[in-house]
Amino acid sequence: MRKRYTAEQRERLIAEVQAGEAVPVVAARIGVGASAAYLWIKEAREKSKPTFARLVPASRAAESSSLVLEVGRARVRVETGFDAALLKQVVSALSGES
Repeated sequence: MRKRYTAEQRERLIAEVQAGEAVPVVAARIGVGASAAYLWIKEAREKSKPTFARLVPASRAAESSSLVLEVGRARVRVETGFDAALLKQVVSALSGES
């Protein structure tokens, strides 16, 4: 039977490893198997990877102060003076991140 770990154990392990502790040391201290610890670290890294959007050259008729981002099948035109926080939210939503 597999041992069950709590969300608190997982979060604590990830936080301590990100703070610079060695995975085996933290795992032993918390009482988590080393293989589970390495899996959690790998999953945490994959979740934090940036999502990339493809940059599509705007048509020549378009203003030179704009660009078009392609995220999946969606195209987003970004004009001068855009709200960076809003753009990040839009790209995140289009790429399926929460």
